[in-house]
Amino acid sequence: MKKSYSELRVGLTVLLATVIVVSVILWGKGYSLSAQYRDRLVRFDDVAGLEEGAFVLVNGLRKGRVAEFILEQRGVLVRLSLNDRVKLYTDARFEITSPELMGAKVVNIQPGISGRTPPADTVFYGESGGGMNELLKMSTDLAGNVDSLLDVLQITINNINKTAGDPRVQEAFLSAVRNLDQSTEHTLELIRINEGKLTEVMNDLVATTGTVRQLVEQNSSEIDNTVDDIHSFVAQMREISNDLDQIVGALRSQDGTLGQLIYNGETITTLNRTLTSVDSLVEEIRESGITTNINLFGSRRK
Repeated sequence: MKKSYSELRVGLTVLLATVIVVSVILWGKGYSLSAQYRDRLVRFDDVAGLEEGAFVLVNGLRKGRVAEFILEQRGVLVRLSLNDRVKLYTDARFEITSPELMGAKVVNIQPGISGRTPPADTVFYGESGGGMNELLKMSTDLAGNVDSLLDVLQITINNINKTAGDPRVQEAFLSAVRNLDQSTEHTLELIRINEGKLTEVMNDLVATTGTVRQLVEQNSSEIDNTVDDIHSFVAQMREISNDLDQIVGALRSQDGTLGQLIYNGETITTLNRTLTSVDSLVEEIRESGITTNINLFGSRRK
């Protein structure tokens, strides 16, 4: 009896351990005995190595599997078995990615935020994200670009070497260097010859600067007075200008006899007529002289 009881305990223990192991495996694989699944159709231009049974991730969490591929003229229609609790909206995004560099491809879903639930038979459109193949392709293109750049660089170096190896270029370069050396030597020679004169000029400049500074310091009060006088003169000129502005304004407004005389049209006309008469009289006197019939001692007898 004790032996049978011990065997029963061992059997129950093994069975319980098996259930636990199977449950852990199912949980790790994304299976759930209580979950219900529904199919969702997604059309891809290229499945990029995705296989049936691959995981379906919703924001990184396992929520289903790839159930079937249906080859079409416009691409591949993929049927996903997705957990019924996952809510998809009209702006949901489907992308084939590889979570690890060398890992298997999966379908990653972003459920969307529009809040509008699409019909059950809606066909979504997915994208093929970057994977190892795309990385290798980009690396190949980059290597090709690097090779082209190296070819251009090699051609440039060859041209530089060819140009630098030309005897005419070398001779021109050496001539330029010799001319520069000669110019430098001449400049140094002129400096050595005129060193005394340069020193004298610098001393004179320093002395002149000191003299000017001394004059300014000695006559600072007079300079200040001159500046004050200039300010006073400027102020007086401003006052005279203001007075002239007032006089001109009064004349323009015909305020006073002078303003009326200047701006009165009749006065100007009369003055012009008088000047014209005077001019005529002067012209007549110049041509005919002055004739008079004045008799100081009575009338003349005929």
